[in-house]
Amino acid sequence: MSRWTFSLARRCIHDFNALSPTQQDLLLDELNSRFPPEKYRLHKRLGEQAQKNMAAARERLARSAIAWPPLIRCEEMHGTAADCAGCAIVFMAGGEGERLRLSLLEQGVPPGNLVDFTKPTYPLPGLFDRYGTLHVNLAVVARLCRSAGIQVPVIVTTGPLHSATARIIPHVVKSFGDFGLAQVRIVHQGERLHLTMDGTIAWTLVDGHPMPVTNPDETGGPLMQLKSPLPGESISALEWLAGLGCTRIIVLQATALYDPSLICAMAAAGKCHDGVGIGVLRPSFPSSDPFGTFAIVKNRRRQTLAIVEKEVRTPPLSALKDPSGRWYLPYNTGFYVFDSGLLVENDLPDYCTPPKEVVPGLPRAPKAGYAATDILPLAARPAVLAIDGSDFAVIKDARDLAVVSALGRRLKLDAVCAEVDRTLSRNVD
Repeated sequence: MSRWTFSLARRCIHDFNALSPTQQDLLLDELNSRFPPEKYRLHKRLGEQAQKNMAAARERLARSAIAWPPLIRCEEMHGTAADCAGCAIVFMAGGEGERLRLSLLEQGVPPGNLVDFTKPTYPLPGLFDRYGTLHVNLAVVARLCRSAGIQVPVIVTTGPLHSATARIIPHVVKSFGDFGLAQVRIVHQGERLHLTMDGTIAWTLVDGHPMPVTNPDETGGPLMQLKSPLPGESISALEWLAGLGCTRIIVLQATALYDPSLICAMAAAGKCHDGVGIGVLRPSFPSSDPFGTFAIVKNRRRQTLAIVEKEVRTPPLSALKDPSGRWYLPYNTGFYVFDSGLLVENDLPDYCTPPKEVVPGLPRAPKAGYAATDILPLAARPAVLAIDGSDFAVIKDARDLAVVSALGRRLKLDAVCAEVDRTLSRNVD
């Protein structure tokens, strides 16, 4: 495997000559350890392909007709815990939670209280003990399993290998005895070098030490990681799930709380459709609405269920209503259920975000990876499960903690946590 040289670095690293000789040596040591030239060239090639894919998707959308998606009302599913048999649940827990951390500091939380901080494990005020959303969600799954006499495998995905979530979350889950769940695995997602618009490596100084800027490989990265060998094992997560008889995967955000009946409805919907996105119907659709939109995109060759992001949505899409004239197209919650075969047989396409400011002072540039939303166009029998916006609540900053806790109390999730906690205590005794 080749190594970074100074001549190669001057061509491929942004503003390399701005570093002192000592800093240049340190940066090259870091790159040779984690991102040798072959990996940089791979990331550059994938990023270039992602930009081509995004341009082609915009062109297809401009040439396509938009139609209302197949819709299932959540209340029509009548799902039960037994419907979760044959499902695995993936909790996405990879975000670093910097927005929450900064907002907590602004509220006066002492920095010492934020040591070993992650958003899904930060305690919810007034709910149960020091449980965060991840604790509560795992307790809910344990309760569903016990009530139906089934075992639902759970995968918790974290950020990249060297991230805080990859370090902290496995310890938290293990310290609670996997919450009594029989099958739990932790999977960390991949990371990409952040490249400037001209394809050179961005860097930043951390305590005077130059470090390459990296990004997690976006929302679909954890799903693609299910195709790779599990840590310390010879089989992939998908192979592990197949061996346990799982044919459907439910994807949830670890930083949210849910009405348990929603999880059951997702499992039931997955029996009828090979790809289901969870959406909320819009009573209005202002131009400032930031969420992706479920719609059928039709052209002469095919039609697919797609999630159209704000940057590329069109006036006809924003104006489309259901036959009743009451609702606009549903927005994407980021929760899905799909046949595992979709991932076994397909890779998600390379994806990149619109250009963003990642490092102050550097020109805006896209972040590359995979999009979880791209799982739905692979489905042959897709649908949108329409839910009430009050069925879940997500943490983004400190103001959301009270809202999420209130939902947990309303749904009596504190009692679920207490029940699971008592079970864990008896097992320890």
